[in-house]
Amino acid sequence: MPIIVYGKSQKYGVPVNNKNWETSKIENQLTIACISVIGGAALQHCVRSIAATGLPCVIVADPGTITPEIKDIIRNNSVEFIDGGGCSVPVKRALAVKHCASEWIALVEDTCTLDDTWRFGCETVMAMEDASGASGPINLGHPLDRRARALYCSDYGPFFPATLRAGQKGENTSLSSAGTLPGVNLLYRCETIMGYMDDEGLIESEANRRMQEDGHTLYIHEGLAVTLRYADAAGASCSSRFNHGRLYGGLQSRNLSFTARLGRVLACLLLPVILSLRSLRALAGTREHVASTAGWILVFETVWSCGECTGYLLGCGNSLADWK
Repeated sequence: MPIIVYGKSQKYGVPVNNKNWETSKIENQLTIACISVIGGAALQHCVRSIAATGLPCVIVADPGTITPEIKDIIRNNSVEFIDGGGCSVPVKRALAVKHCASEWIALVEDTCTLDDTWRFGCETVMAMEDASGASGPINLGHPLDRRARALYCSDYGPFFPATLRAGQKGENTSLSSAGTLPGVNLLYRCETIMGYMDDEGLIESEANRRMQEDGHTLYIHEGLAVTLRYADAAGASCSSRFNHGRLYGGLQSRNLSFTARLGRVLACLLLPVILSLRSLRALAGTREHVASTAGWILVFETVWSCGECTGYLLGCGNSLADWK
C-alpha cells in the first residue's frame, strides 16, 4: 500500500510542538496510528486529539474519507497517511505496524478521542519491562443514539470505568493485568505484536490470547483512557453483529476439538441472556438511558450469539470482509 506524506517529515512525521505536553523520549519510542472506521468529522476529531499529544502520528484510511480539514491537519502537523482503501480494520492495523519504525505503536480507531491522561498512561506502561501490550478505560461520550450505545456496551462494556473499578483487586487501582484488550484503543510493543499478525491482519482477540499463551503480559492502566464520541453506523447493524460473532466463533473453533465445539454450540443457547446482562450492567454503571437502550442490547447480543454459534459449526466464512 502506498504511503502519502504531507508536509516535511521523517518516518511517521515530526511531533507537533504543543505546550500542553512536556517533551520526553517517548516521542522517539511511540507512534500513534489512527485507524479510520468512519472517516470525515470523526477522523478529524480523533486526529486533533492525537496531534495534541505531540507524538508522531500516521492515519490509515480510505482516501475518500480524507476531508480538506483533515488534509490541513496532516500538513500542519507532518502526519503521514497510509492508503487503507478497501482493507478490513485488522489489515489496516497490520499496515500501520509493518510501517512503524518505533519501539511501541498505539492503534486508535476514529470512533473515539484520546483523554487528557492518555499520554501519561503510555509513559507509565512503556516504562514497565514486562509489559507487551496495554489499554485503558473506555468512556461513553455524548451524544450517541440507542443503537450506538448498545453496540459499544456489547463491545466495550467490560472496559467502562465503573465496570473496571468493580472488578479491581489489590491496592494498585491504577494498573491491573488484563486477559484481553479493547480493539478501539491498543498499545503494543512493535517487535512483539509483529509475531501475532497473519494474512488476516491484526485481530486483537486472537493476538491477545496467543500472546498470553506465550507468556506475554497485558495491562489496563487508568490513564490510557479514550472516549467514544461517534456512532459506527455500519457496525451497529444486525448483519455486522452476526458476522463479528461468526468471526469470533470461527477463530475459536480452530483450536477446539469436535466435542468442545459441540459444547460451545450448546452453550450458545444461554449466550444471549449472559451477554445481555453483562452489557446492561455496564450501561447501568454509566447512568445512561438503560430502558431505551435495553431492547437494542438484547437484539445485538442475540444476533451475535447466532453468529458465534454459526462460527463454531461452519467456521469464519467470509465474515472478516464485513469488518471495515
